[in-house]
Amino acid sequence: MKTLLLLSILFLSATTAFSQTQDWAFGVEVGEPIGVSIRKYGERNALDISVGTYIGLFKDKQNYKVSNDDLGSVGIMFNASYEWYVPLLNERISAYAGPGVQVNSRRYYPNRNIKEVHTTNISLGPSGTVGLEFFFARKPASFFVEGGGYLELIPKIFYFNPTLSVGLRHNF
Repeated sequence: MKTLLLLSILFLSATTAFSQTQDWAFGVEVGEPIGVSIRKYGERNALDISVGTYIGLFKDKQNYKVSNDDLGSVGIMFNASYEWYVPLLNERISAYAGPGVQVNSRRYYPNRNIKEVHTTNISLGPSGTVGLEFFFARKPASFFVEGGGYLELIPKIFYFNPTLSVGLRHNF
């Protein structure tokens, strides 16, 4: 993971262009969740698709479903969000917000010593995102901070998981 992050930073800082949103962006994020995203920009909106993992950073790992593994039921997530954004400060900063939908896959181990015995849950629910994106001068790169939440509807109704992450995007 460290190698991917370092290579992404090197890639983002090695090219030059004017700071502005382009048609597409590819990014990496750390926090809750940890993942990669691709964004398609429109006139004042964007479609953001993220794939990654969550670590239960803001939640007690035992409050969803009991799991005796060391990671506390870490899973894989897929999130698609439709966001509206507003450029600020000569388009060097953009504020954005929007709704989305998230699908997760979690694996639970009743006994941490027996990795072959587990159950897997697929969950689904709406999500929401708000964020700020800072564009670097003369670089197609941007730094973003975003937060929000995911409200699971299936299988555990109204289970809420907050999110907060930072990351880098390359706009092309």
